[in-house]
Amino acid sequence: MSSATQVSQLPQNAFSGRRLRTASFWVFCGYATGQMLRLLSNLVMTRMLAPEMFGIMALANVVIAGVQMLTDMGIQKSIIQSREGDQKRFLNTAWVLQIARGACLAAIVCGFALALWLIGPGLPASSVYSHPDLPIVLCILASSLIISGFRSTKSAVANRKLHMGRLTKIELMAQICAFMTMIVWASYSPDVWALVAGTVTASIVKIGVEFLWLPGETNRFQWDRRYAGEIFHFGKWIFASSLLTYWVLNGDRIILGFDITAREMGIYSIAIFVVASVRDTTNNILQKVMYPALSRALQEGHDHVAVYYRFRLPLDFLICGLCGFLAVAGEQIIWTLYDERYSEAGMFLVFLSVGMLGDRYRGLGLYYQSQGKPRKMMPIALWRAVLFTLGLPLALHEYGFFGAVAFLGIYPILTVPLLLYLKYRAGLMRVSREIGYTAFILPGAAAGYLFNWGVQYFTG
Repeated sequence: MSSATQVSQLPQNAFSGRRLRTASFWVFCGYATGQMLRLLSNLVMTRMLAPEMFGIMALANVVIAGVQMLTDMGIQKSIIQSREGDQKRFLNTAWVLQIARGACLAAIVCGFALALWLIGPGLPASSVYSHPDLPIVLCILASSLIISGFRSTKSAVANRKLHMGRLTKIELMAQICAFMTMIVWASYSPDVWALVAGTVTASIVKIGVEFLWLPGETNRFQWDRRYAGEIFHFGKWIFASSLLTYWVLNGDRIILGFDITAREMGIYSIAIFVVASVRDTTNNILQKVMYPALSRALQEGHDHVAVYYRFRLPLDFLICGLCGFLAVAGEQIIWTLYDERYSEAGMFLVFLSVGMLGDRYRGLGLYYQSQGKPRKMMPIALWRAVLFTLGLPLALHEYGFFGAVAFLGIYPILTVPLLLYLKYRAGLMRVSREIGYTAFILPGAAAGYLFNWGVQYFTG
């Protein structure tokens, strides 16, 4: 019996094939629409703002993401994974922890901004860290962390039950409001504050609409020591893995920020934006559909391997296909969509697209989390962090900015042997599929050549 057939025969009240397809449809289509909105926003704003503005915002976002990872207790994941994740006292305890975490995050960001304001004048003038607007940008963005702390647990419960329709609509609503805010602000004042205003607006809209529109009881202040202990026990390994993952995904801008200008950082951030759009699309499907489905399968004793492989074919088609497409058409895409100030981002995009092949195996970490054993993710996170930490500074020193970007595209492939070994140990390895799905690179590359030919033909 095929994996797809096995999954389709699971109980209707758990995660039937139809429910998985519906949830995946909402996440994929919603996220695809969201990425189109982000692309439209990016194209419009790059014509209204100078590259330096994007460089400042890119570094500020890295700092915000860093402090979030430093205090990541996996609260939302705990609600999805726990057998008692739909109990009122559990949800209220998680909400209280979330509020406390948001306040701590804001305090840390403001402290970092103060330190940067004090030492910034002593840094090289060409460094992004020395820009006078960066400290106040960080302080204003800290307010969005406090707002997010009050996010209702209704969203996690809806995700747990794979009710993705309203969640997707709320995400899109927040994006549209943020886009409109940035356009209006930049029309009157074309500066970095337009980007900051969009970020804060998105947080306010998302929290407010989730509170008003999602079904379920309103959270209130309630504490249960046992549930808090369960969340902390699960979250301590999420924290360690998240910290290493943050460093791997964002440390490039931290390291490069000392050696490149705000303009160069802005150009580099355009290439990162395109690759991150693909990565975030797959991650949303994994986190919002595959993770709840695996957790439920393990809780109820169903065939979790069948659930795992139900997702691999479409995700590998997307990742490998886009890897081939961007490797061939990356430069032409940048030349077509952006003005000449951002042309160097094309080569960066080609380099970075190669590293997307490592994203095919991110479901392995979710499998460990679904088992309630996130500690098993540590070898993966540690190996990636070691390669990144040793390799990037060396590549930057020996080969300069372009050499460093080339390294960032290559090193994720070096983690694949360890991932395949761990998949084998976990009982998730299907050699024929691993080899066969890699061939999706070829139609992607062919589509890239066709895209290049079409653009050149119609533009002369």
